[in-house]
Amino acid sequence: MKIVLIGMKGCGKTTIGRLLAEELHVPFLDADTEIERLHQRERGESLSFRQIFQQYGEAYFHALDSKTLQHLAREYVHRDFVFACGGRTPLHPENQAILASLGTILFLNVEPRVLLKRILAQGVPAFFPYPDDPERSLEELLRERAPVYSKLAHLTVDIGEGTYQYVLRTVLRKLRDCEQD
Repeated sequence: MKIVLIGMKGCGKTTIGRLLAEELHVPFLDADTEIERLHQRERGESLSFRQIFQQYGEAYFHALDSKTLQHLAREYVHRDFVFACGGRTPLHPENQAILASLGTILFLNVEPRVLLKRILAQGVPAFFPYPDDPERSLEELLRERAPVYSKLAHLTVDIGEGTYQYVLRTVLRKLRDCEQD
């Protein structure tokens, strides 16, 4: 089974992705790590995805993100995996076609109040348009992103304050139900 997890920063893509991959006995792939590896191969520099974005800018990062998806599509064409996608990745039309070809897309849709708490636990992110008003920033980002995530997703899991184990069980149940349809 090939599964692509999409959603906002803080929705649990990496945590749920690792647990899901372990449960399904398939490799877990994380967009940030894959971008770092591709940058290392292309530029010979070992930088974090944040450093790559800061030093080379959004256009370079976006191009690297798309190349990463293309690479995964080629490398894993005959292999199962769970892939945690970057939050902005699905917003770009050229990435949407690649994501759709990768496998079952699962949108982890977290209640805004829970999401904001998780995001702010790491500080106000640089991509928030109103750093002094995190709530307004998240509302605006969700207005832009949630419809794209929903349209692209084969399955949506609505997440409240449940534990990661609860979310994992919900995801597995939805995937089983999807396979039976």
